[in-house]
Amino acid sequence: MTRPPTLRTFIVQNFLDDAAHIPAVLGRDRSDSVTPDRTLGDAALALLVLPETGGDEALTRSLVTSLRGFEDGDFAGFHELLDITGTPHPVGDVRTPSTQALALWAYHHAGEILKDTALVQEARSRFRTLFSSVSEGQWPALLHRDGSTVIDGSGSLEQVAVLTLAADALHDGSEEWDAQVTAAACQLEKFRSADGSWAYLTARGASDTLQGYRLRASSLAVLAWCRLHERGLATALDHARATLHHTQAHLHTRGRGFWDRADAASQPKVDALVSRYGKPDSPFPAKLMGDHALLALAADRLFAIDGDEQAKNLSALAHDELSRYTDGERGGVFHGQGSWFSTPVDPTVPLARHVMVPPRTAGAFSVGNTAYVPFHEKHAETQLLALAAQGDRRPAAVPAPPAAPALEHWPLERDLSYVSRAPLSDSDIDIPAYLDWLHSTSSGLGYGLTPYRAPMGLRSDRTAQTFSVLHVVSDLMALDVPIPHSDKLLAGVYATQNPDGGFGEQPGLLSESFTTYCAVLTATVLGGTDYDTQKCAEFLTACQHPEGAFGNAPGYPGDAWHSNLATLALLALGHRPAREDDLVAYFVNCQNADGGYGNQPGHPSDTFATFRVVDTLIALGHRPPRVEETIAWLRGLQTEAGGFRYRESGPESFVGSYHAIASLYVMGSEPADTAACRAWIAARQTADGGFGRLPGGPSETTDEGFIAIQALHMLEGKLNPYWAVIMT
Repeated sequence: MTRPPTLRTFIVQNFLDDAAHIPAVLGRDRSDSVTPDRTLGDAALALLVLPETGGDEALTRSLVTSLRGFEDGDFAGFHELLDITGTPHPVGDVRTPSTQALALWAYHHAGEILKDTALVQEARSRFRTLFSSVSEGQWPALLHRDGSTVIDGSGSLEQVAVLTLAADALHDGSEEWDAQVTAAACQLEKFRSADGSWAYLTARGASDTLQGYRLRASSLAVLAWCRLHERGLATALDHARATLHHTQAHLHTRGRGFWDRADAASQPKVDALVSRYGKPDSPFPAKLMGDHALLALAADRLFAIDGDEQAKNLSALAHDELSRYTDGERGGVFHGQGSWFSTPVDPTVPLARHVMVPPRTAGAFSVGNTAYVPFHEKHAETQLLALAAQGDRRPAAVPAPPAAPALEHWPLERDLSYVSRAPLSDSDIDIPAYLDWLHSTSSGLGYGLTPYRAPMGLRSDRTAQTFSVLHVVSDLMALDVPIPHSDKLLAGVYATQNPDGGFGEQPGLLSESFTTYCAVLTATVLGGTDYDTQKCAEFLTACQHPEGAFGNAPGYPGDAWHSNLATLALLALGHRPAREDDLVAYFVNCQNADGGYGNQPGHPSDTFATFRVVDTLIALGHRPPRVEETIAWLRGLQTEAGGFRYRESGPESFVGSYHAIASLYVMGSEPADTAACRAWIAARQTADGGFGRLPGGPSETTDEGFIAIQALHMLEGKLNPYWAVIMT
């Protein structure tokens, strides 16, 4: 296999055209442009980072010319967004202080490389003007294009930190410049909390507790405090340590890496208010590799200054994540990793998309009334920050896991001629009401996540999605209800297949192993074959890694969750994993001493991962190791109420309970108290006929409906065991 390029080579070969223009977001490489629009921040970062030590004059001049393309001919400063042709977008006609400062910093850096004193002086002169506008405007987060009218008067830690770093970098040794740095330091001080640094201040200068803490802003603040320490500010080093230690104490996940945010109580949590009020953002925390690069830079800087051991440890963790999310075949760094939260504070299920991001976020796709960013995209900013943090590295080879002992054969009757042995009992739920709700999700040639056209809050609408089509088909077939217009339904599914062979959530969206599984299984149970099955199998095979696990896209890090989905899709297509022994070894290494499984080797056991592992092993014909211990561990998670905790000492979880029930069912067992479990699920049917995760709340999506219908069939012992294995 050809070794991947170094990161700098990947950037130059895939992001830069002949004029050094930089598209904001790519798929796996330059052949798949996701967002060809160009941002000022990316152009400035490229000029700061790409020229190698000693100066690459030709590249530097090209990047300066590219940056000049953002100059605003009518007002001082730069446009912040250009389309693919270089035409300014109206929404880019603002002045974000940190982005404008970054561009002038880039000019100054280029002037030093090229020994162009005029460019250096231009950068300094324009920075003085920018700094004056910002300080006179009380350090606003956003200015009008005229440079003086305040659009957003709140304070941004990220803005002040970048302005501090830029003022330091452009310093000409004068007292005037000393005064600028001092003013920036005084403003930076205002963001200090008891043990960290708030991400924002309100327009009145108070701490913005709604926004809490942000990893990116805190990392930049640490870098700024470190530079101020080197300039002699007595308290700066203590502030840098406190901010970094707060990050390590509160933003580290239960597994690897760091969340991008925490609330005012320093808890990473789902926060619906953040998505609607203040500065709209996704309510779901995520691990962003651009943030990890800044964190690595900050930790490395602090450790270099005073040998802080926590900084050293934190640096290693941040660099490890950057390496893990580097594409080991094509090169480049993926955007990050998300997670559904089983509780408000505890992440469980891996999610390879950042859900409910603000509209027009770079790389975002809109599906109905929401938008999401696929985490297997490669953003220009991420590549450039990673290059600044790690240098020009080549991705390291990933070894295969230690060989697993041979597993016993598990006999499995692969029969899909029926779904359920008998109808559900009528005493648990109102099936007619649920079917009315389910049929109402019909949309065009498919089904949406809910029956609602334009709901408010965090609820999805009924825009057709591959994911939801599988849920609806599964439930209708389990309830022995005919599928209306199955030929048209399949035509809608086939329309989501991409040239790479994979399927997206909707036509034109990026391929994922997750959505490919949904499409393939829908076609399988409906008897459809009118799509490119060979290309589909090739796409899924490309998602497997040398260590055996599958990721959500080629090159993207693997885990038990996506390995389950990709393997089942391959089996449905008549294929087996290319490196089956390595996959089995990976799964075996996910098992813990308690008998349960984590989503990756070394992760704590939970019901989600346990089902994904045992289900895949059984689908491949293998008896899971220590199966009796796994069954005992799962049964021990049931509560007196009837549901299941998703892990030891965790609270009950609706989705986690489904995975526990399904795990037991495919292993030939059942909960200790099936009657209580049935009642616990039935209590979650809502007034409109759907299901929600909590009793008395609104209905949620067809996912919750699928969980209820499939789990109730299993609890009554009526679901076809092979259906339970493949329809997950």
